[in-house]
Amino acid sequence: MNNVRKFPLILSNFWLKVIALLTMTIDHIGYLLPYSDLALVFRYIGRLALPLFCFMIAEGAIHTKSFNKYALRLGIMASAISIAIIGTTYIPYFANNGYSMRDEGNIFLDLLLGALTIYFLRQNKWYLKLLAILPVGFGIASFIATALESCRCHGYILWFPFFLRTQYGWYGIVMILGFYVAHYLSNIFINYHSSISGISSDLYKGSSFERHVLNIISVMSLAVVSLLFYLLGQIMPVKYVYWDVGMQLFAIVSGAFILLYNGLRGYNKKWFQYGSYLYYPIHMIILYLIFSLI
Repeated sequence: MNNVRKFPLILSNFWLKVIALLTMTIDHIGYLLPYSDLALVFRYIGRLALPLFCFMIAEGAIHTKSFNKYALRLGIMASAISIAIIGTTYIPYFANNGYSMRDEGNIFLDLLLGALTIYFLRQNKWYLKLLAILPVGFGIASFIATALESCRCHGYILWFPFFLRTQYGWYGIVMILGFYVAHYLSNIFINYHSSISGISSDLYKGSSFERHVLNIISVMSLAVVSLLFYLLGQIMPVKYVYWDVGMQLFAIVSGAFILLYNGLRGYNKKWFQYGSYLYYPIHMIILYLIFSLI
């Protein structure tokens, strides 16, 4: 079959991860900067990070040779971040100097729960597939608890501990789910295209056409989930909205990078693989140290 590329598939998993780490760092710098136009620009650029991380989690959960090891790495980081949240909240030095992470949420919980959602859906038995409801429900409960606390009218929500909350409520988890569903929709489209073209669907496997289709549907999924998140923020009473929904909608721009994804792992030495996990806490510590000295 014709394997001509419509636009260059030049970004491997490695480069998507580098871009995600870079935009995340820019976002955190903007968060720590005094409010200004520059800080706002940095925060907008930072909106590109989460979709790229979610996209890579979906790819990793689907293609990993050992989901247990994959989930364990995410679980270890999620546990470490939760401990850090507890420490910065209750240790006087951090709490009194404005370093508390109490209201930040745990991004690794978002990623772990998204991966678990895919894991359950990939099981053969229907009752195991139903377990996918649990991670999504966890994210929804986290979203509700944080929204109730944000209005300062319900006090602290004790039924959902702050150190077990996701950073983006249900948004990141459902986004990962959406990227997984994109694989199914891509297969449906390929089979339909095969039926009208007369070309065997097997010939599409591994082709750039198949990659293009999957990338485009993934971006469409990203747009739908982000738009739903935005609309929900618009519908909710302002006092319960704890994020800038307009800013978060800018996450759709990250789709430009997903469209260039070639499906290859790329550079993946052990130091980079594990360093990517450790980068989050290390860069946060460095940034806080730098800004505390300024």
